[in-house]
Amino acid sequence: MFYQEINVNKRGEMIAFLKNHARYNTLHAWNQSTSYANCIKLLKLVKPDDVAEEIWWELFTLPQWHEVFSDLLEAFGTKHHWQWQAGINGRSGGYVLLYQGGIKPSGYLSYCTHCGQKNYQVVPEGQKGICGRCQARSRVNFTEPDMQVFTWSGRAIDQGETFQEWSNSQLRERVELIQDFDRLCDEIFTNYVKLCQAHRIVSRDILVPETIKVLEPVI
Repeated sequence: MFYQEINVNKRGEMIAFLKNHARYNTLHAWNQSTSYANCIKLLKLVKPDDVAEEIWWELFTLPQWHEVFSDLLEAFGTKHHWQWQAGINGRSGGYVLLYQGGIKPSGYLSYCTHCGQKNYQVVPEGQKGICGRCQARSRVNFTEPDMQVFTWSGRAIDQGETFQEWSNSQLRERVELIQDFDRLCDEIFTNYVKLCQAHRIVSRDILVPETIKVLEPVI
């Protein structure tokens, strides 16, 4: 659907592919910064005949789909060591974009083995620190530096690039990256369709705890 076969032995074909690929704003229109993108708006996608109308439109709002979606984006980032990442943008999250980023030390030095809360303080050797969240005496030091992912969300990628000065190997590397990005977008669509085909929407009543204020006699 999004993926295209490109002859990486033909310089002109590679340049045309990169220059003509769909793009979208990395932040807002006023930022005037764009990157490679694909539109995944349901209105723009072709619904298979065996998918019911109701689930086609409502699955996008359910947490089960967002979990699958997040896993796909994370897998792409992990594959590219977070130097390249996929994210969403648009008024309704209707575009998948390619972003640059990376990983760096988070600064956290210890964590709670009970609730997972992280802490910037070191636990003295031979001791277990007290967690600031759950108060359990289960805070221990990280054995390896804790890392966190960062994203340059406003950075343009190849915006206005002519590619004329790029070497063939540079072009080939970029084409293969964008093809992999396009494969991801195909996976997103494929997984969405599979979930639609294997499930139906049902309504269930759940009890939600609510905090209220009442009067209590002073004893």
